[in-house]
Amino acid sequence: MPNNSNKLKVLLIGPSPRNIGGISIHLKRLIGLLKDKYDFSIVDEGHTRYRGEFNLRTLNLVMYYKLLFRADIVHIHSGVFILRVFHIINSLLLHKKTIVTIHRDPRIEGHATTTRFLLGKCDHAILVNKEGYDAVRKSGKCQYHLLPAFLPPLLDEEPSLPSEILDWIGSFKKNNGAYICCSNAWNLVFHNNEDLYGLDICLKAINRLCVSGFRNVGLVFVVASCTAHAEVLDAYKKYISDNHLENNILIWEHPTSFVRLIQRCDLVLRTTNTDGDAISIRESLYYRKPVLASDVVRRPKATMLFKNRDFIDLAHKIASCMAHRGEKMQSACEPIDYKTLYINIYNC
Repeated sequence: MPNNSNKLKVLLIGPSPRNIGGISIHLKRLIGLLKDKYDFSIVDEGHTRYRGEFNLRTLNLVMYYKLLFRADIVHIHSGVFILRVFHIINSLLLHKKTIVTIHRDPRIEGHATTTRFLLGKCDHAILVNKEGYDAVRKSGKCQYHLLPAFLPPLLDEEPSLPSEILDWIGSFKKNNGAYICCSNAWNLVFHNNEDLYGLDICLKAINRLCVSGFRNVGLVFVVASCTAHAEVLDAYKKYISDNHLENNILIWEHPTSFVRLIQRCDLVLRTTNTDGDAISIRESLYYRKPVLASDVVRRPKATMLFKNRDFIDLAHKIASCMAHRGEKMQSACEPIDYKTLYINIYNC
């Protein structure tokens, strides 16, 4: 990205905005929101290397420190504890304005004392949920902010849905009273030996509903990357086949615009067994779509909850949503001037 001497230079450290996943989406939207005010450069920590972006996995420390030296502001989004520590220490040693956003509950990492100490040395710390905010906040130089990871979608930049998804949705909606749920995962990941994103309980919930007579319920589940646990995905597909759910469930195994999918569906599911501040929930509320999420963490207002990892309760709550379809949502995301908010953080 070209530099402009009239703009402050911001170095973003984390996964590339061109990657998939919640933090990448956040960074892409942050750049889009503020590009007229700041010049952005990237230190990418991801496995995939992109032309024009420095990737930390090249181990080119000369380039890394060159980017740090050039920056006026270093904004760290690392999801890996040891990398976050590395970046904070280097930024502080170079006397840079240091801002850290932690996109999950930091208590999960098990290094609360170290995290609290290092954040206290930074200029700003941004936490995405109340539990994490309360766990790390302390008195000192740092200004602490409790902010959602959500930023409004750049709809003009969102790609259209693949024709296969549109055809599946169009075909399913020919059913009388068709009701389509959607959910997503960046990959198949396990936490506490359970499917973190809960695809397994989604399948069981849809099966339970179909067996109970709700044959008009459907599910589109996006797995953006299938690089891990291919055997688990195969087992899920066998479950779909064994229970004759091919007409009710579509597993889409490629990256796609979840914002576009939200707009086409009736209910958004967030079935994770751990979480930070889920962008998909905020996006759904932003577009006034009902959301049903696990009760594993505090969720935004207007989010409906089911018991974590309980597919029976999930099915029951989906049926309840179907019974109340068409009702106007009581509330959605409160309007926030995100641009002014981040400008105040960067300039303070």
